[in-house]
Amino acid sequence: MINKGNEVTNSLSAAIFDLDGTLIPHTSAEKTFFFYLLRTGNLSFLNMFQMLSAIWTARGNFHDLARTNKRYLKNKSVKRLKDVASEYFEPQIPKMVFPKMYEIIEYHRKQNDLLLLLTGTLDLIAECFVRNLNLDGFKAGSLQINNNRYTGKVDGILPWGIGKLEVLRELKNQFGFDRDKTTLYANSFADRYVMNAIENPIAVNPNSKLLTYAKKSEWKIIYAD
Repeated sequence: MINKGNEVTNSLSAAIFDLDGTLIPHTSAEKTFFFYLLRTGNLSFLNMFQMLSAIWTARGNFHDLARTNKRYLKNKSVKRLKDVASEYFEPQIPKMVFPKMYEIIEYHRKQNDLLLLLTGTLDLIAECFVRNLNLDGFKAGSLQINNNRYTGKVDGILPWGIGKLEVLRELKNQFGFDRDKTTLYANSFADRYVMNAIENPIAVNPNSKLLTYAKKSEWKIIYAD
């Protein structure tokens, strides 16, 4: 038995979605949020200074930096930042999500599948998409919290690359879905680990490496634009 909110269902099937490049265009939701915080004065000079050593370590690679370090959020109020995330994302989500992916979500909803988000983006961002799309649950990048403020450090395993596979196991333990009755949508070669762990992986707007890999693996490939 699975509890979907207040509804109990016998269905063990699920549809699991990646976010960046899969549900929304190939960008980083966290990156756009970072620049929104900057534009709106929610990041101070001190916040930027806290990032300097991380930027140096990442050699200017924002994607590496975003995955491994969140110093720009150090000492930020959890409640305030969640409010800002909601203020920024929720009005935009209907325009951000690919129309085709909306259709796919609704298809799975009609099949009574669990609708889950599995993403390496920040949990405070993922929550906005889960609420807006009326999904059943998610796993995302969690941040350490101390006295209701973010420490700027990642808490636990970041759902990216092979780490996403471990987080998938946590998601399965939480919701009890059957991997043999589950579909997973993702776009990146880094997602091949979780895609191999699911019976029905579907490559959405795959990058070149995933496209080659998906063809060899005879996975379904779709393009949403």
